Order: sequence, then C-alpha cells, then structure tokens
Amino acid sequence: MIPGSGPGRNPVFTFFLTLTLLALTAAAPLPEASPFHPSPAFAQSGPQTARGALVWLPGAYNSDTDPPPPEQPWVARLARRGYDIWRFDRTPGHDPLGPGGDALIAGLERLRAAGYRRIIVAGHSRGAFIGLAALAHPDLADAVAVISPAAHGTRPERIAQALADLTARLDAIRGPLRFAFVQLRDDSFALNPDARASLVRKAAERANVQLLLIDRPPAPTGHDGGFEPEFDALFGACVADFIDGAPASCGAD
Repeated sequence: MIPGSGPGRNPVFTFFLTLTLLALTAAAPLPEASPFHPSPAFAQSGPQTARGALVWLPGAYNSDTDPPPPEQPWVARLARRGYDIWRFDRTPGHDPLGPGGDALIAGLERLRAAGYRRIIVAGHSRGAFIGLAALAHPDLADAVAVISPAAHGTRPERIAQALADLTARLDAIRGPLRFAFVQLRDDSFALNPDARASLVRKAAERANVQLLLIDRPPAPTGHDGGFEPEFDALFGACVADFIDGAPASCGAD
C-alpha cells in the first residue's frame, strides 16, 4: 500500500498526489492526426478534456512570401468554449480538390478515433471548398462551416465547372449535421451566387440538414470579408452558436 493511501490518508499527501495527476493530465500529448496539426494560436487540452475539435482549412496563399493565413477572428469564440483548434495547411500549387478532401476525411477519422466528442470543420476560400467533403461524413463531422468557398478563379467561363463541383459535393450531403454557408457581397470568386444559394438550400432540405445560410448581407463585403472585425461583430456569435449546437438566429438572405 502507498503510504498515506488508506482510510486515514494524509491530507498533504492527497493534495500533492492530486497536483501530480493534474500535471500529468495537462502534459498528455495530443493525438497524431496527420495531415492536421494543432493551431499555434490557441492552447489545446486534448480529446479527453476539450469540448471538441475545430479543424480550420485556410485558403490558398503564396508560400514563397507569406505564412499560412490565420484563422478568422470568430474561431476564437470556439476556443474560448473549450474546443481544441487544429489546422489543415496544404501545399500551395499542389492542392487538388479531390485528394484534399480525401486527406481531410483521413484526418477527421484520426481525431474521432482519438476521442473527440464533437468535431467541426470550418474554412475559407479554397479551404472551405475542400471542407465540403465532410458533408458526406456525419459520423466524422458534427458541423461544417464554409466562409466564401471558392476554388475556380474568377473567369466567367469557369462558372459551369464551379457549379458542377459544388453540386457534386452537395449531392453527397448526409444528415444529421449542421451546415453553415456564408457568401458575401462583391466577392469575385463567388461565381453565380444566386445559383450557389439555391443549390445549398435545396441540398439541405433534401438531406434534412440544419442550415445556416448567410447570403450577401450588406456588410462586410469582398472575398476576405470574413477576416474583418465587422464579420465577427455581426455574425461571429451566431455562427459559433450554430455550429456548437444552438439554434440559428442570424441567417441573412
């Protein structure tokens, strides 16, 4: 028997034993979840303690001159609620949509197997478009939030392909999960936003998926509007509430 472990255990021993156990728990390594890595911008507590995990997929960027784009400000709201924030940073110029989606699903499988009770997939631009692959896997993602999803450039001749690729991902949607779709005004990468909004509404209704559609509100504007403090002030709390399981309250058509 460990000294002090019996019915009349020493309270000092018990105190230091508790501190030791807490320290060991805090020092427990995070799971291996390739191709994801923990976000350096937030503290992580691990799958047994965290409320869940949010996987952020940034858009495309120039890796020769810029670091990977940060998470959008509203993501911090989920971190404050106890979510571990993970990142799926891809290699610019070698970022095909299909393999990117496959890699996303493989990482989500690792997070779920590690014990995360709730998993959210969220992203911007090309990362958001790749994140749509999670719509077909409600066993791996409880919610998907895409901000200004885009992967086909700005040329009008790309509209048909862009809508076809979006349709393919929406056709694969399965419930139950929560789906937040955000497109902003004056986004030159949102090819045919009217058609995109219609496709999203019909897919969510068909699959009986809970949808939060924020469709071209007055502000903020532009492809990178989700990074503006104004977006967080107007929609951050609502998006966070929705993907965390609360009712939607800020849809703006």
